[in-house]
Amino acid sequence: MFRYIIMIGVLIGTLTAPLVHAEVSFEPILTEHMDEPVLDLATNPDQGLIFFLTPSAVLLYSPRGKGVIDRIPLNDTFDRIDLLGDDQLILTRTQPSWVQIIQYSRIFPIDIANRAFKGQADAKVTIVVFDDYQCPYCARLERFIEQVLEQFPTGVKYVIKHFPLSSHPFAHNGAMAALAAGKQGKFWEFHSRLLENHDQVNEQKILDIAGELKLDLDQFKKDRQLASSRKLIQADIEDGKAIGVSGTPTAFINGKQIRNRELGSLPELIIRELGDN
Repeated sequence: MFRYIIMIGVLIGTLTAPLVHAEVSFEPILTEHMDEPVLDLATNPDQGLIFFLTPSAVLLYSPRGKGVIDRIPLNDTFDRIDLLGDDQLILTRTQPSWVQIIQYSRIFPIDIANRAFKGQADAKVTIVVFDDYQCPYCARLERFIEQVLEQFPTGVKYVIKHFPLSSHPFAHNGAMAALAAGKQGKFWEFHSRLLENHDQVNEQKILDIAGELKLDLDQFKKDRQLASSRKLIQADIEDGKAIGVSGTPTAFINGKQIRNRELGSLPELIIRELGDN
């Protein structure tokens, strides 16, 4: 079978005279064999994706993953592709003239085993939030989600994944403390108190909250050092980075990322997912 080759390279310039001449060297950094001719391409730098238009499908290519990670089959032929917003593609054809807009959503498998959750274990809709306990936007989103959960007492599960940012010195300590409180059945109470005090989180505040919740402080101190909790937090961080999480809060609904501009429409998104299921 004849195979088509996509080559991505980098140009390295060396100035030999100020702003006049330059020696250029070319180094291929990625070569990919394609089964079909590539008619056009579009890129989404925010998602780290290249969309290759072929006669039968749009191929979603990840330079990070060094391969095609998904495909969108086409029911017609097109010769041009462009990005229209974060989650829409516009396909065009000149002869005969034809335009099609595709709405796409990547559905990520997110490991939520052994993670704290609210709601029904077998709910049709799962909301996952990557959180940081010193993040003011996480605190704001938490208040909103609590209101949303009151609207949907059934059918929705809310899960926390820890994503402490390196710029927040007590975020990791806060996550360890929340997990330690969970050993005494008080994860959500501790979680809420930390976010309510996101601008005051430090060692003393963590101990104050533990006292207010009447935790066994000796056991709490031991559980804050558990290797299993460190491993869980690190797994959450790695899971987040693998699916493009770079800041907090980052939320997903049934594996599909909720853009910041969509968070205010969370009830509508839940209704849509409930209907689709």
